[in-house]
Amino acid sequence: MSITSVVIPTSRGGDYLRESVASVQAQTMDDWEIIIVADGLDEDLSDLTRDSRVRVFRQPRRGVSIARNVGVNLATSDLVAFLDDDDRSLPNRLRAQSDVMNDESVGLCHSQTRIIDKDGMVLKRGSSSSSTYAEFLRLDGLALIGASMVRKSVFLELGGFSPLFRVGEDFELILRFARESKVVFLPEVLLQYRHHANNSWTRATPSTGRELKIILQMHELAAQDHGETENVRQARLGMKSVLPARAHLALSRANDAGQAHRYLQALAAAGQAFRCAPRASVRVAIRKLQLGFKTARGGD
Repeated sequence: MSITSVVIPTSRGGDYLRESVASVQAQTMDDWEIIIVADGLDEDLSDLTRDSRVRVFRQPRRGVSIARNVGVNLATSDLVAFLDDDDRSLPNRLRAQSDVMNDESVGLCHSQTRIIDKDGMVLKRGSSSSSTYAEFLRLDGLALIGASMVRKSVFLELGGFSPLFRVGEDFELILRFARESKVVFLPEVLLQYRHHANNSWTRATPSTGRELKIILQMHELAAQDHGETENVRQARLGMKSVLPARAHLALSRANDAGQAHRYLQALAAAGQAFRCAPRASVRVAIRKLQLGFKTARGGD
């Protein structure tokens, strides 16, 4: 049995997948396994399975949520790290996160990230943060599932990823972990997250906002059933901050332009967001500034 299992769902394969696998092979610990779930992918992956620690499971195209659930069920370890097929783990990731998970009260451990472009060049530091359940509810917290390690036993108890959500499945699961177990954030950068045109959150559609609102409504109802008036309030605050797709994309462009010191482009994009959704865009812009200061205080 390996100390840690790494689940990589993939429907595109190619060079990015091989970079992801190589990033695990370069870890400072050797006692791991990789489970690649090829979701409707016909590509020959025999070059990857030359490493006996790499296993490939093939399934018809069923989506990333089912692919991840299958991978977790196949894992031989109770500690499971998720890695997307276009991202790269930094060498100390598995050791650092498994050390945290030695505390059996921890259900999920996630880390800070760096954003890289399609060619692997570093663009900027990520915005993940140490967050409570209430902060996740009001959309003030951020954790990336691809930078997370979970406890398999807790994952199975919670029911895994819901295949009903096409964009917000990561957020929905993280919310359940934050509600039912201890979530720990490592400020150390342990993952390089690749930013390109096919990222789900950069391809926001009208369904993106609807999914977020449905997820938050589910938690609002659960809080009402349990008499958790503060969590009800936080979920409602979160719903007020959900942006329409056009405003979400515009604010993302404004943020990217600001990071690149293209201030006129940033102002133009921010203006477009405010025209689409004035009140929500102001709330989100203020929250991004607050999170930016919080992240900056945490160091690199």
